[in-house]
This record gives sequence, structure tokens and C-alpha cells, in this order.
Amino acid sequence: MPEQISVKRNMGLFMAVMIGIGATMGPGIFALPGELAHMIGPLGILVYLAMGFLTVFTALNYSELSAAIPLAGGGYSFTSRTLNRPVAFFTGWFFWIGNTLACSMYALIFAMTIRAYFLPGANIALISLITTIVFAAINLRGMKEAIIVITIMNLVELVVLVGVAVLGCTDIEPPNLEPFAPMGWGPFVPAMALIYISYVGFELISNAAEEIIEPGKNIPRAILITLGVSTVIYVFVVGVMMGTVNYSELAKSDIPFIYTAERLFGAWGLWAGIIATIMASLSAFSVTLGASARILYALGRDEHFPTIFARLHPKFQTPHIALCVCALIVIIFSSSGIVKFVASLSDFGYLMGLGIINYAVIPLHRRMPNLRRPFRTILFPWIPYLGVVTTWMFVPALETRSFILGGILTLVGSGIYLFNFDNRAEVIKLAKTHVKSLKLFIYKLRRMRMRVLIISGGKQGQNIADRLMAKDEYQMMFRSAEHQVTFIEEDGALCKELERRYNVPIYQGDGTKRELLRQVGIDNIDVVIAAFEDDGRNVIAALQARELKLEKIIAIVQNQEYTQLLEQNKVQVVNAPWATAAMVENILDNPVLAQLFEFGIGAASLLEVSVPENAKVTGTLIRDVDIPKGCLIAAIIRDNKFVVPRGTTTIEVDDRVIFIGPASAIKKAFDSFMLKK
Repeated sequence: MPEQISVKRNMGLFMAVMIGIGATMGPGIFALPGELAHMIGPLGILVYLAMGFLTVFTALNYSELSAAIPLAGGGYSFTSRTLNRPVAFFTGWFFWIGNTLACSMYALIFAMTIRAYFLPGANIALISLITTIVFAAINLRGMKEAIIVITIMNLVELVVLVGVAVLGCTDIEPPNLEPFAPMGWGPFVPAMALIYISYVGFELISNAAEEIIEPGKNIPRAILITLGVSTVIYVFVVGVMMGTVNYSELAKSDIPFIYTAERLFGAWGLWAGIIATIMASLSAFSVTLGASARILYALGRDEHFPTIFARLHPKFQTPHIALCVCALIVIIFSSSGIVKFVASLSDFGYLMGLGIINYAVIPLHRRMPNLRRPFRTILFPWIPYLGVVTTWMFVPALETRSFILGGILTLVGSGIYLFNFDNRAEVIKLAKTHVKSLKLFIYKLRRMRMRVLIISGGKQGQNIADRLMAKDEYQMMFRSAEHQVTFIEEDGALCKELERRYNVPIYQGDGTKRELLRQVGIDNIDVVIAAFEDDGRNVIAALQARELKLEKIIAIVQNQEYTQLLEQNKVQVVNAPWATAAMVENILDNPVLAQLFEFGIGAASLLEVSVPENAKVTGTLIRDVDIPKGCLIAAIIRDNKFVVPRGTTTIEVDDRVIFIGPASAIKKAFDSFMLKK
């Protein structure tokens, strides 16, 4: 592992806000309102307002995660500690895509502005190259040094934006806002997706978390201040642009803010708009380049990428190698000259990553309940869920070509991740776990809540009902739902006792009579259990139920001579009286397990025994208990908690001991545990 040097904390709240403002108030506000006017007209004002409102959920989730886990890498660092490694890697990968391509877009807009107004005919790729080298050098010296430059540019940009908007208020003409929704409300969501990149700048604050003083307090404040200020300025500026210039004219301009400023204030408005656009492009470029490098640094630090990316400059203590790689990628993409495509692909990365980040707050609470969280998201877990929905709902609205290249980049990321042997092993392990969980889920979906008819409410029937209706934590772990029980009992006094004890339907009469079974209703029965103390009556009741075409029938018998007769009639037999209730429960709730062990008559059985008071085995170590050969203790349930049975484990009163083994051996184990002192 390379030697790593700690990053200095030297930025306060103001500088943290400047990072957010620098990334959020990028060149999007200068260019995107023209696209918005073309898509939706003056309704674009509400698009900016709605986007600001919906982004609040993500901002709150980011605030909690950033305050609790103030580490470089932002979103990647959050998921690397709350979710599994593959998900954490792809979060970092998506954010790296989003940030790096956003940086390319800012460099491209800057280069096009320079060519249009200062150097006609200049080469876009050359301007992007020079710009990237200059700001890579600035970022190399550290975020604090870069923020000084960014702060100056931000202030110039904000003064121009607010100044044009305030002075232009008096020139708003109501006819320019009519009709307010000329294209209808259909394009509203796609329009929000288009401007999404303008609202995610606060995410970059968390990427510099290791360099911010008192991150638990300053990061949440900086995130919420950034979002609030940006939303107000966006709505104000776009409102003035739409109100002073007709949307049809605005839609024809590539840089509508400069066009509006020139229309309102002439030459000085033109140059003010040009300067503000340049400042916004360079400010966002610088912040985003630094953030991209820190994400790549974090991926290298955790060995997803070669560890060379995790090296810090010995003098400036910045991730210089990661910074150089990001600068190279920016130069390649900014040389393409396709602004809209680069922006759309950047949105793909941001949206995919932010959806995962919003969800990460939930495992943060569940897996790390004792982690100190200086900032807590309100209305948990609804805010995280709303964050996921309000992020991923925009993915389908992106350009088709963004999905194609986004999918290719995702495959590239997969290849990089799987190149590492440990990562491949982790993926295989997770795949097996999820396949197993999926099979269990499908199996549970197929299991219905059983409507069980117990014929006879004697001791045997009551034991079965107790098991099937138990609601304690241990029982419910193995059950899809509490079963619905109905009794048939002939004795009137016993019927009253059953009514008092269970509050379930009770039919008084002889359960061996077919007419009574018909009264219960064949359509109201999933399972019939013949639980008389008399084997003969159980055989008759089971065969009567079979004559009525009931599918699942269980008969409890002790005489082996009845087994063949019942099985020929497709009646399931339980013939181990010491395990009746547990076996019936497993037959209903765990049929796969029941078939595996062939309960009661096959190779092995499963039995639960509750250790009675004054039992001979009480206080004895398991290794000192005489357990029959071929039988073993699989588990012990003590106070509704699992206890792994070991030789040094002591048997205690009321322990629920789970045996597994041949039926004959289990019978002996049962008898030995029932012996009293």
C-alpha cells in the first residue's frame, strides 16, 4: 500500500458554500433557458422552481451522510460504508462519470464563448487543453488555493446575474408570458431532467469533506445554503429573461442570457453577460475537476482502481495522479464540441449515483445506529425514499444516446471492477446470496396463509393449534403468516374451553361424519388435521376428508399398521406422538424441509423439546448429556434468542432444544430430556 498523507482541514463555511455555488451556478443558467424556452415556453420558470423543491430531499439526505461520514470521495465514501462493495464502486463510478463529463461541458462552453466573442476561428480543442492545464495546476496546490480563484469568479458572476435581473424587472412585459404554457404540460418532466445538472452542485461540497473545518456543522449548512440561494437566483433570473424577451426569440439563442442582457442594456449588458458566462464556466470547471480527482482518489484508496491513484503529492497533499488522469479525460471529451450530448451523459452519471446515495441513508440508520449523526434527516425513512423517487424519475427522460454510451461506460466500469480477483469473489458471493433470497421470496409468495381444520380439540389438537397460532419472534421467522384455525369438537364443555382460549370458529359435532365436514365448507379448508387420541377415528376422519376431494390431509396415528392404508389414499401420516405439534407445523410451513427429512417415518426427523422444570439434564453441559448415536442438538432457543449448541453450553429450564436425527434416536433423546431428578 502506498504511504498516504492526511489532507489538511483549512476551509470554513464560506469556502464550502463557494464550492457549492461555484458548481451549481455554472454556465447552465446562461445557456439552458434557451433550450427550455424551446421545449416549454414561459412555464420554464415553474420548472426551475419545481426542480429546486424536489432537490431538497436529496440535499437533506446528503447533509446527513456528509456530516456523519466526512471523508473525501463524497457519495462513494458514503456507500462504501453503508452498502456492499460492488454498489459502492458503481456509486463512485457514476459520480466520476457525472463530474468528469460536467467538467468537459464547462470547458467546452468556455471555449465556445472565447471563440465566438474574442478569437473567431480559434480551435476549440486547443482552448480546452490550455484551460484544463491551467486549472489542473491551480487544483494541484489544493482546494483552498483553488477556492480563492473560484470565490472571485463566483462573486463576479453573481453580481452580474442579480444585477441584470434586478435592473431588468422594470422591463418585464406581461404579453411575453402569454400563453404561459404554449406547449402544454407534457414536456414538464423532460424539461426538469434537462436542467437537473444545474442543481447538483451541492454534491461537490462533500467531496472536499476532509478539508472542511467542523464538517458535521459546516457541510449541512453549506449544502442547504447553496440549494436555497441557487433556487432563488435561478427562478428570479429566468423569470426576468422570459418576461423581457418573448420565448420564441429566446429559443433561437445559444446563450440566451447574453442575448437578454444585450437587449436590455446594450453594449455594456453584452460584455457583462460575456464576462459572467466566462466566470461561471471557469468556476464550475475548477470545482468539478477537483471533485472528480477526489472521487478517483477514493476509488484508488479502496483498491477498486490501481492504488497509484491514491497517492498524494508530498508537498501540496493533493491527489496529483488522479487529477492528471481526470484532466486527460476532460480534454478528450471537451474536444468533441457536442455540448448537449456531454451534458446529457453527465446527467446520466449524476442521476444514477444520486439515487443510490439517497437510499444509503436507510442502511446508515440500520447498520450503524450508534454512529454520531450531527445532522439528521427528518421524517425518516420517507425523505430517503422520496429522494430515490425524485432522482430516478428523470432517468427515462434523458436522451436515448445517453443510455447507449452510459451503458457502455457502465460495462467498462464492470470490467475494471471484476479485474480484481477479490472483487470477483465478492460478486459471486453476493450473487449466490441474492439467488438464495430470491428463491426464498418466490417460495414465500407461493405459500398461502393456511386455513386449517383441526378435528378434535383434545390435548393433541390444542398442542397443534398452539404451534400454528404462535406469534413469538422465533416462530414467525419460519412462517409466512399466522394460520387461520377452525375446530371440530364433539364435547360441549371442551368447545367452550376452545372458544375461550382461541377465539376461532368451532363446530360442535362428530368430526368423522362427512355431513359436518360439508358444513365447514370445502372451499374454506386448505388443510385437514385429524387429531383424535384414537387412531381409528383419525383414519375414518382422514378418509372422509379424502372422499370430499380435499387436497391436503394429515392424520396423527401411532399404530404403524394404518400408515400404508392412509398413504395409499394420499394422506400424510405423522406417527411420532412426542413430536406431533412440531412436525405438523413443519409440514405446513416448511414443506421442502419436511420432504427432505421425511418426518416421522423416514431417515431423519426434526423435533423441538421444551426442557421441563426439575429435568435431570438441567444444569448439565451438552457434552455430558447422554445423546443417542445418530442424533444431535441442532439449536437451542433461549428467551427467543438463538444459542449455538456447543459442548460447553449448559442446558437450562425452559430451553427449547431442537434435535435432528433418526426417529428412533429422537424418541430416546426426548425421553432422556423429560426425565426428572
